[in-house]
Amino acid sequence: MPKSLFVYIVALFFLIGSALFLSSFFLTTSSSELIKQNNDIVFEAKNISINLGFKESDFILKVKSSMVNSLKEEKNLYVYQPKIDISGKNTFLKIISNKGTIAYDKNLLRLENKTEISGKTNNKNIIGKADKIDVDFNKRNLSSDELILFIDEYEISLNEIILNDDEIIFKGNPLYLKDNEGIVTETPLVKLKSNGELIFPSKLNIKNY
Repeated sequence: MPKSLFVYIVALFFLIGSALFLSSFFLTTSSSELIKQNNDIVFEAKNISINLGFKESDFILKVKSSMVNSLKEEKNLYVYQPKIDISGKNTFLKIISNKGTIAYDKNLLRLENKTEISGKTNNKNIIGKADKIDVDFNKRNLSSDELILFIDEYEISLNEIILNDDEIIFKGNPLYLKDNEGIVTETPLVKLKSNGELIFPSKLNIKNY
C-alpha cells in the first residue's frame, strides 16, 4: 500500500499554521497565507509544489499548482492549473488540467476540465486527452468516463489504465482500437509489456472496415 497522503497534508497545515517556510522535503511554495473569509477557507497557498513518495512502490508524484486551498471540515486540497508528474521505473507521465482535487484521506487525485496526458511508459510514447481523470494511488490506476490515448499508429478509446510493475493494462467497457487505416476494433483490454510490446486479445470484434 502506498504511504498515505494524510501525513503530508498534516505537515502542510502544521507548517502554514506555524508560519514557517514551506520548503521541506515534501513540499515547497513561494507564498502562503491564512484565510478567514466567511470561515469557510482554512488556508490558501500560491505557487506550491508537492512531492510525494510511496512506501511500497517506485512511483513518485509531483504536483505543481498556481494556487491550492482547503475548505473547513473537508479532507480535500483544491488545486488550480495543476501540472502533475508521475514517474517510476519504466514510466514518466505528465498530466495538466484546469483544476483538480486531492482527497488526501483516500489517496485520490481528481482532475477535471481539459485534462491532457503525455509521456512515456514501457518504451512507448503516449499522448492522451480527457475531460476528467481520477488517479487512485491505492489501486495504481487512472480512470475516466472517456479517455483517448495515441500509441504508435493506434487511437485507443478506453476507461482505465492500470500501472502494474511488469505491464500496463488498458481497459474499456468496451475499449475501441482505431488504426491509421480507419479500421475500428472492439475489445475489453490491451496490454503493454515492459519491453514495449503491445498485446491484443486473439479475438477482436471489427466494427468497420
